[in-house]
Amino acid sequence: MTAPEQARAEAGAQPQASAPAGNGHPMTAAEAIARIPAWQGHDVRWEELGGGITNHNYIVWVDGGPENGGGKYVLRVPGQGTDMFIDRANERDCMIQAAKAGVGPEVVYVIEPEGAMVIAFVDGEIMHPETMAGHPARIRQAVETARRVHERAIFKHEIHVFEMIRGYVKIAREIGAPMPERLTAMLKALDDIEAACARDQPRPAACHNDLLSENFIVDASGRMWIIDWEYGGMTDPYFDLGDFVMEHPFSRAEERLVIEAYCGRMDEKRFARMMLYKMVSGVWWGVWAMIQHTVSKIEHDYMDWGMERVARAEAVVADPEYPAWLALV
Repeated sequence: MTAPEQARAEAGAQPQASAPAGNGHPMTAAEAIARIPAWQGHDVRWEELGGGITNHNYIVWVDGGPENGGGKYVLRVPGQGTDMFIDRANERDCMIQAAKAGVGPEVVYVIEPEGAMVIAFVDGEIMHPETMAGHPARIRQAVETARRVHERAIFKHEIHVFEMIRGYVKIAREIGAPMPERLTAMLKALDDIEAACARDQPRPAACHNDLLSENFIVDASGRMWIIDWEYGGMTDPYFDLGDFVMEHPFSRAEERLVIEAYCGRMDEKRFARMMLYKMVSGVWWGVWAMIQHTVSKIEHDYMDWGMERVARAEAVVADPEYPAWLALV
């Protein structure tokens, strides 16, 4: 057993490496690794793991990785400015509880005060929109995996979706982030959805709230994992499902399959709720992208990415069934 593996603690009591903040620049992988005592004196190698638009992610091999008796991990270093809308202590709690539920990988180390984390590496196939859409069995598996954490985990943090979006808008205005007219129009449309979703509310569940394809990994045994829990919290489970369908180019039949898989049968009221939250999710991520466009140092076209989500919200409002969804939910 390697030193990193020996240092793992039970969930909820991960080893922490602390040092004063304020070095004036985002933490590098080398700086983070140097703060993990159990890795000192070992052969530690890393490379950047692409695809993240909130954090800087790295794959880390210790003592040659598992094939040589060592360990393999993911190092997540928070992106600059993300502390405006991400509570890293909450993220850690969600990841610990998701791991206990058998859905998320183990948190191995936490580096404070920056909130960087080392997570057990899940070796498998990362999902993409094209490997999810058009594949009913995979969609069903993703929904069942999300439902497992909804049913088994309890997070400390509560999310009230519409209040959260208003908070994001406030942040965006305070930092002078752009607010395109199309996004502003969708923000106004949220009032009707908020009033509708106040009716017949389900019990809050432990939700991920960022269920894009790349946050699902299928390992060699066929088991599906969900990673990246920084937006997790107790909230309406149909918001989680709405976010899932917003992030994928599903047909209407596939969207209905999501509800069938989640509820065990087709439930028109819950389908309406999910579709309204599909619109809400697009607006949330649109505002989020405007903030990131203004503060992030990660190379990514947040404006284009965000307006694509706004377009998905617009498509829900333009759907002929939208008035019926508002009335039915």
